[in-house]
Amino acid sequence: MVARYNIDLGVYLRQTTGDRMGVIAVVHRVGTSWSGEWFFQLRYLGRPAGMRRRAVSEWSSNLREKDLANFELIGTWISAQALLAAGPPSLKPRKQPRVPAWMSGAGRLNQLRLFEDS
Repeated sequence: MVARYNIDLGVYLRQTTGDRMGVIAVVHRVGTSWSGEWFFQLRYLGRPAGMRRRAVSEWSSNLREKDLANFELIGTWISAQALLAAGPPSLKPRKQPRVPAWMSGAGRLNQLRLFEDS
């Protein structure tokens, strides 16, 4: 579990629970709200596994001390880079769109030509 004193600007965390489980994030902001409660904000570096159709923000809302239980400390940028590179691809590869026959330039052999190629 991550403690409050571990959270500082530029620290890398990985979310262990929730809808963004396994996603790596960097601490972007640490502060105190107007009510005097401590908070931190994250910038997510990857996407959650699976196919998401809706856009998902790369920024977190204000997270509190109770939210620290959902994260684990990664360490340096080099460790984060290695984890990002080893992770599963975020999206399935897309198929190439099929081009209609009339656009491909390969006509039918028995079809009459309207214009002569020069």
